[in-house]
Amino acid sequence: MKKLLLALGILALICSPAMAGRNTNGALVVHTNDAVVWTATANYCNSTLPTLCEDLNANATGGVEREQIIWLLAAFRPESSPGVTTIQFGINHNIPAGAGYFTAFGSCGPSPLELPDAGWPETGYGNLVAYGSAVYDHVFKYYWFSLYVDGPGNYFGTRTYPSTNEAKFVDDGNPPVEDLIYNFGTVQWDGTGVNNCPIPPIFRGACCYADGTCLVQTITECGGHYLGDNTVCQPNPCEQPQACCFVDGTCVMLLADACVVAGGTPQGAGVVCTPGLCPVPPTPEACCFTDGSCQFILPADCTAQGGTPQGAETTCETVNCQIPTGACCDEVGNCTVTTEADCQGTYLGNGTDCDPNDCPTPVRESTTWGQIKANYR
Repeated sequence: MKKLLLALGILALICSPAMAGRNTNGALVVHTNDAVVWTATANYCNSTLPTLCEDLNANATGGVEREQIIWLLAAFRPESSPGVTTIQFGINHNIPAGAGYFTAFGSCGPSPLELPDAGWPETGYGNLVAYGSAVYDHVFKYYWFSLYVDGPGNYFGTRTYPSTNEAKFVDDGNPPVEDLIYNFGTVQWDGTGVNNCPIPPIFRGACCYADGTCLVQTITECGGHYLGDNTVCQPNPCEQPQACCFVDGTCVMLLADACVVAGGTPQGAGVVCTPGLCPVPPTPEACCFTDGSCQFILPADCTAQGGTPQGAETTCETVNCQIPTGACCDEVGNCTVTTEADCQGTYLGNGTDCDPNDCPTPVRESTTWGQIKANYR
């Protein structure tokens, strides 16, 4: 049965699909404790260790020529949901082979089974550990070593599996899914060790800008409207600017909401600014009245009030409103050019004149012969 489980773990590493699983973003880190002394009877898989990756210790400061216990641990982010059935990993060190430098070592976990390289761990740097049941802890021990070192420059750490240059977790799915491991740790003797703990996952998505462009960014990088994690820009999901008309006749390409906020009128998706698209409102101009007065009003209002519009961009300061004159006919048919107010007869209209004289001549009544004789009696 144990061999079957190990075979399944190996099969998962070979055949599992290339997709992110529940163990993504995990790490293989290290821990040591100068106060722990190796004894042949101790079970180092039962040692109490920090429960947070950030609290693990990678510095061996107890001096050389002593046996140092090194634990290898799998670590995941607190918000993740790991489930590990198999770990494929490698070790990286400069500890000499033979001569008793590797005092003792072993795997930890629920019914662990190993498939180490030949010469493990002194010259064979790769191993695989499979479990009888999945491990769901966010930080857990999967291996330990007791090492004898005699130089301050020694180091020991985790790495990828040498023959494939990959380290992997396999989960408990059906089919199982593998996740590559990119973060490792190293213990340094009388130096500064390091643990590359799992970092929070970085999510990116489509970010829409006011000019309609789309960029895949993190939510903090996005200077526009973030559409959500894992959204994409192909095809472009962003609203595009459209023609926005303002009351003064100007046109600007804006998003519809921005157009309304700015006091304009959106012209519809796909409409662009073109000459004459936005109507230009009438503007006031000089208006001359028949009494010679002037008002600066709209042309339509000028005409409605009996005035004469003087043209675009005119003002009452730039025009001279004259009192109009015209032909004036008196009662005997004489014609004079005067204003309508001064005409003592019939005013023929503004702009008329007396050449030719269009004034009507009075018609005399006919006289009888009897009336003529009566004038001389």
